Parts: sequence; structure tokens; C-alpha cells
Amino acid sequence: MLRFHGVTDAGCSRQDNEDRVHDDEALGFFVVADGMGGHRHGEMAAELAISTMQYYLESSRGRTDVTWPFGYNFDLSLDANRLATAIRLANRQVWKCAERAPEFSGMGTTVAAALVSGAHAAIANVGDSRVYLHRAGALPQLTTDDTWLSAVMIRGALSKKTLANHPMRNVLTQAAGSEHDVEVHTHDLTLEPGDLLLLSTDGLHGVVGETICSMLSAGLSSGRSAEELAVTLIRAARSAGAPDNVSCVLVSYDELAP
Repeated sequence: MLRFHGVTDAGCSRQDNEDRVHDDEALGFFVVADGMGGHRHGEMAAELAISTMQYYLESSRGRTDVTWPFGYNFDLSLDANRLATAIRLANRQVWKCAERAPEFSGMGTTVAAALVSGAHAAIANVGDSRVYLHRAGALPQLTTDDTWLSAVMIRGALSKKTLANHPMRNVLTQAAGSEHDVEVHTHDLTLEPGDLLLLSTDGLHGVVGETICSMLSAGLSSGRSAEELAVTLIRAARSAGAPDNVSCVLVSYDELAP
């Protein structure tokens, strides 16, 4: 059984909200997207990406004649392949839209998504929106950040002190619509009763990241619902200044009673 709730908020400094959240219980499809491009073009990119993904996931569900325009990765589950293909198709659609007119140049969006079927969850992302797993009081990140900072940290080229204030630390290295094709990061996961998936844009984890785990643990121990927990996280980001749009989707998993 899944219980879920998504919330998006403009934050304390932005007039427009270019974040989008989406959930589809029938598909088990959950996603957050952080659009960019200004003048409402980020909003367009996020909405186009989500609608493209929704269409492909619906059309590929339960079919034996599914097409795989980018090939099939046999190291991944069927749902992880579906989700990765959906994101790459979304990238193509946003890329094509950005090519139509000069004012759309630079339009793009991050994507972090989960596709849940029974106890199996496929996770995928591009950009710096994230999916976390809250289990037994811990909150590991399941996704990979496509940022300059992440790339440099992997290479170990600069010290942590230098990186902490580097002007390029938050620059994205890829997002949906940023280039003709993107590398989608995927993860397959078997859920356990009591697990909680958190999908978030950087307006949330970039502001209150260090306290998210304790807030979720405290909320779960007191029996709070996914909706209450999501609202608590958004309020915490706003209390910390929320300089960007803030969005999250929480998905709680429990086994069905026999």
C-alpha cells in the first residue's frame, strides 16, 4: 500500500514557481521537476517533461510490443528501463522546444522520479533534484547530482574548503533539455514496510538537507501522515529563508495485510 503527498511552494524570494510535482497512483509514478529558463520557460520545460514521461509510461504499461528508442539495458529492471526511456524522451521534447525560438534558449528542467510496482521501486534522475530513502532512521540519497561540485568531488581535484564557497559549486552539468541526449542515473530498489521515499528539488535539500532525516524520523515516530510530513518540510525550508522554489513528494510504503 502506498500513501503519498506532493507539495510545491514558490519560496520566500521568487515570485514565480517553476517547480512541478506529479503523482499517479495507478501507474505508481511520482516525480519532481525544477524548471529553468526564466520568463515562465522553466515552468513550460517542467510541465513538458512530466507530460512526456506520463504518456510514455502509460503507453508502455503491460505491453509486449514496447519500443526502446534508446536501446534496452539488461542490467536494469523493466521499470528502470521504462523510466530511463521516459526521461530521455522528455529530454528530447524539451530540447526540440528550446530550438524553436531564441527566447526558449536555455530552457530545461531537472527530473527526479520513482516508478513503484508492489515492493519494487525504480528510481531515476537528471540534474540535481534528488530521491532519498528513509529507512530505520537513516536517509541515504539514491540519485546522483549532475553538478559541477559533484563532478569535482569525484575527481578529488579541490579541497573541501575551496569547494564550500566556489562560485560554480551549484552549476548543473546536465538537465533535461540541456543537450540532444542525456545520461540518466537509475537505481533499482526493493522496498520494505515502513520505507519512505522523498523526492525533492534543491530548494528543499539545499536549504534544510542536514535536518531532513531527523524531521522525518520524528514525524514518523509520532504517526504523522505523508501530507503532514511534506508540509513540515516545506515550512522548514521557508523558515530557513527558502531563496528558491521548494518542492517535495513523499511516498510511504506498507505491505498489504494478508
